Amino acid sequence: MDDMTPDAADAPTLVRPTPTGRRFWWSAWPGFAGMALLGSSVAVISATRHLPVLGVQSGRYAVAAGTLVLLACVLRVRLVRPRRGDLGWVIGGAATGLVGFNLATIVGTRHAEPGLLGAAVSCIPIVLAIAGALVQRRRPAPAVVAGAVIVGAGAIAVTGWGRGDAIGIAMAVSLIGCEAAFTLMGSRTLPRMGPWSYSIWTSAVAAVVFAVLSAVVERPDPAAFTTPDALAAIAYLGSVATALAFVLWFTGVERLGPSRVGLCAGIAAPSAALIGALVGGPLPSPGAWLGMTAIAAGLVVGFRPSARGRSPACGTGQRGWSQGWRRG
Repeated sequence: MDDMTPDAADAPTLVRPTPTGRRFWWSAWPGFAGMALLGSSVAVISATRHLPVLGVQSGRYAVAAGTLVLLACVLRVRLVRPRRGDLGWVIGGAATGLVGFNLATIVGTRHAEPGLLGAAVSCIPIVLAIAGALVQRRRPAPAVVAGAVIVGAGAIAVTGWGRGDAIGIAMAVSLIGCEAAFTLMGSRTLPRMGPWSYSIWTSAVAAVVFAVLSAVVERPDPAAFTTPDALAAIAYLGSVATALAFVLWFTGVERLGPSRVGLCAGIAAPSAALIGALVGGPLPSPGAWLGMTAIAAGLVVGFRPSARGRSPACGTGQRGWSQGWRRG
């Protein structure tokens, strides 16, 4: 890795004109793809319930970090080490979006119905639409907030609404905060580290934390992770549903900014529902299909360019998907 590249964070932040039409949707596709891949992890994680869950998470993030390093070598992506100013954001992002989010999910499933947790995650676009703009010292754009509300309502229609006790409700609220914090903290490091390096370092931190937690709490038999099903699940979760998903998602954050990219999170619920049906689960209900239609409408509303030709949630003015590789 090389941290001797020019510090992009020292350059002035640019506000680029909002892409319109096909160009805008092309800019948004990494965010959609990243959330679709994250949504696909729901069905795979459900199939690993018989395994030590903390150990699976450790393996998942270790595979993710290793996969990204390998791909970076093949694609000649120049990776950077976090500097002192980046460490807090990297550790904070791993602690909230990876460790905290998964622990809240694990505890939440024991105290709440899946629909309650899914409904909480569906609120993330609304939180990012507001918090993302405030982090950028902008007023939240009415169109983005309105689109996020529609997307969130549609996602709730897809996942349904469940019940939970006090702990379950607390975990549901934690999911919203953890996921939003992961994106917002990542947006602070992207100008210098880029999506590849941030994804690698947060995954590495999470892998170590979950390994320690698993050793202390679960004390698993290593043989449990050597079965074909376990290896296939960890490989998919690590390489596709985490490594590729993270790079795509934070590329979307670079292009669209943390406020508007939250709209892409609405894709996760339909993705989980459709992929679950493909692997043997029930087909989505009529209400779920109606929710998917609402999500599409919310995306159209939220991604509408502003009248002044500038995006109220424009990205950091840095690189796109290919430019962000920082070829050496």
